Amino acid sequence: MTRLFLFAALSLSLVLPAYAGSAVSIGYVDMQKVLEDSKLGQRLQEQLRKEFESQAKELAIEEREINQLQQELARDKPLMSNDQVKKKEKEIETRIAAYQKKAAPVQQELMKAQQEKGREIVAPARKAVNEVAKKKKLGMVVERGMSGLMYVDDGFDITADVIKQLDASTK
Repeated sequence: MTRLFLFAALSLSLVLPAYAGSAVSIGYVDMQKVLEDSKLGQRLQEQLRKEFESQAKELAIEEREINQLQQELARDKPLMSNDQVKKKEKEIETRIAAYQKKAAPVQQELMKAQQEKGREIVAPARKAVNEVAKKKKLGMVVERGMSGLMYVDDGFDITADVIKQLDASTK
């Protein structure tokens, strides 16, 4: 990640002075917001939610039950014998281990699905960025979150235009 940041900084330091003499505009886009607010992004998020909703509900129920057992133990521990405490702690540890064993593959599957869905939006989003940049006659567009920008005037933000363009081109 550091190399990527250094490469981006070096690239900008080489490119920006060349553009300084000309009247080239620069814009930025918040791709996270594009992913969250565009119709395509929302549709993909809904697909993921539907696909993993039942598994998430099962895991949430198990997690609540484990939390309830932990709270009961904390509440009743002063009234219990050492053997009862150890037995209850062992039961909770066993439940936690089973939960983690069950949750790990679901989390991996979800991450894989998120990456696949993310790839489905990248090409249309990039096309929308290019179209907006051409319309606004921008010489450069950077991504707000990943480029290491510390400050950019909001006047350079083309995120809303990119979302509109993406929505218009991916009905």
